Amino acid sequence: MLTLIIWWSGIILELVILLRAVQQKTLGKFPFFYFYVACLLLADGSLYALSLSRPAAYPVWNWNAGFLNIIVGSGILLEVFQHVLAPYPGAEKLARICGLAVFGVLLSLGAGYLIFAPRPSQTMARNLEKNLLAVQAMFLVILVGVIFYYGIAMGRNIQGIMTGYGLCVATTLMTLAVRSYAGSSFDAAWILIQPIAYWICLFVWMTALWKYEPNPSPLHAADAARDYEAFVSGTQATVGEMRSNLGRAARP
Repeated sequence: MLTLIIWWSGIILELVILLRAVQQKTLGKFPFFYFYVACLLLADGSLYALSLSRPAAYPVWNWNAGFLNIIVGSGILLEVFQHVLAPYPGAEKLARICGLAVFGVLLSLGAGYLIFAPRPSQTMARNLEKNLLAVQAMFLVILVGVIFYYGIAMGRNIQGIMTGYGLCVATTLMTLAVRSYAGSSFDAAWILIQPIAYWICLFVWMTALWKYEPNPSPLHAADAARDYEAFVSGTQATVGEMRSNLGRAARP
């Protein structure tokens, strides 16, 4: 009964988040995030109907929906990078390229899963989910490190998006790790921990995005720009030296 209450209240929170975005005209501010929430709303509503009409098919479709949501959730990371690093064009471009590369890897893994393993074992499915979430977790850690290193100020909206999604990723990773170690004995706790953590994430997003708040103006843009220019110069020098060495090695 508690799980059902959390499930329905989560659907309500998702709907409230989207309706508030329409009311505040902020859909265009965070399109990837709101697309992700819309996917969650569609998945939760469809899965609830499926659990009533075809209970035997629910577990398979539940995992498929969760897997697709992980892929779509990667867009949130790209969006956060864009907003946080917007005042630093060079750093934002580098982060965007790296983010798109990681996103491409995730899509390739997902396509490989669908094409080559249409009926994977439960262990394979959980390992794939853990790997995808681990990549996103590393991205979040790097982003948090950049924010603290440069003292980048963030608005309430971006803070909420990062906090909610970070909590979602961290909780899922930890519960998957415990579940793989404890086995089926952890299933009873899993059924409660996952929905509760997800409900908390939705509540964080609803409160943080209730009103649009842009990021404050940066105070240390010059430091980030100098570091990025030094990184680019160092990379170009390294590549040039490698080419020179290769050229000397190729000559008889």
